Amino acid sequence: MRTVSILTHSYVDGYNRQFNRLFGGGLERYIRDLCGVIHAAGWRPVVHQLSYFEPFRTMFEGTEVIGYTYELGKLGQAFDAMSAEADGLIVYASCLWHPIQYRPGSIGISHGINWDHCAIAAETKDGVAAALRQAMRSLERVVSVDSHFLTYARSVCVYEDTDKVIRIPNSVDTSRYLPAAHGSGRPRTRGLRVLVPRRLSYERGVITMMLVADELLRERSDLVIEFAGELVEGTDIADAFRLWYGTHPAKERIEQRTYPMDGMHAAYGKADIVVIPTIFSEGTSLSCLEAMSCGVPVVATNVGGLNDLIIDGLNGRLVPPASAALLAAIRELLGDPAQRRKLGKLARETARTFDASLWRARWTAVLAEQLGEA
Repeated sequence: MRTVSILTHSYVDGYNRQFNRLFGGGLERYIRDLCGVIHAAGWRPVVHQLSYFEPFRTMFEGTEVIGYTYELGKLGQAFDAMSAEADGLIVYASCLWHPIQYRPGSIGISHGINWDHCAIAAETKDGVAAALRQAMRSLERVVSVDSHFLTYARSVCVYEDTDKVIRIPNSVDTSRYLPAAHGSGRPRTRGLRVLVPRRLSYERGVITMMLVADELLRERSDLVIEFAGELVEGTDIADAFRLWYGTHPAKERIEQRTYPMDGMHAAYGKADIVVIPTIFSEGTSLSCLEAMSCGVPVVATNVGGLNDLIIDGLNGRLVPPASAALLAAIRELLGDPAQRRKLGKLARETARTFDASLWRARWTAVLAEQLGEA
């Protein structure tokens, strides 16, 4: 049986020492789906990841997962240790912006550009560009989830093979993520609901959304805002969110919970508006695609691959990554049910072109080619 080894910084929950569950982020869901593609093709996936505590070995859904400890600031060496242990075809599923010694013949994945913040120092961005040039020289193929990275690679790297970067956008199971009338959404018991289906972290815009929530909850007594995403315990962001939530005058209309990875459709089914408030570091957001597939109007920021999904005013709202712009767009949609229905309907039609069956077929072809089975 051919082996495909996936090297990544996160899969099962190495942040909170819960090695029997996935951490609830887009990267982890992506790798889970990729393991499904590998299993379905008759190959053997193995995931090698970082552990923030002790080394470990476990099985998750029929896939062996191996965790490696590492020293802060030495991520490249950690990936070297993983690749030394890995068998078969290697897929580097994250961290292409770090200097890594890649095994020849391997595949890399860009899940989006995470250095696209205007405040990041020029020296840091120059270092990222150098690391990406090394990746483009060393890897056989790079799969990009969005056009943002494809354009970046063409602008800063030199390579002759125009197919070296293969764009395979993220996907959604449109047969599972259905509009509420046909899905499993439960009837609302009160007012309007805004859903923020994001990991609660700085780059995902949690601070920006907290500022927006302050204004919206003050203006509307019929509004509930739900934050549906993981917190990394012990971080400053987690502490700040808990303090904000615990002392908020409208606390009874703020909800924070995590859903099982296969249970997010229930959250979309209750929502009137979904907000994707990312301020930097975004590919083709799985949460955005899921909301669109459920026919829920989306307000998103014009960051990274979100620009591949939303055409402002046609199938959603696309605004700059700032609290004032998000507030204005959400406020407008809350007061306009007809606009919400229009945007939601066209969002569902857009999502069909990102169906998971297309994603699985394209990834199967890429892996088969690298394994010499095409």
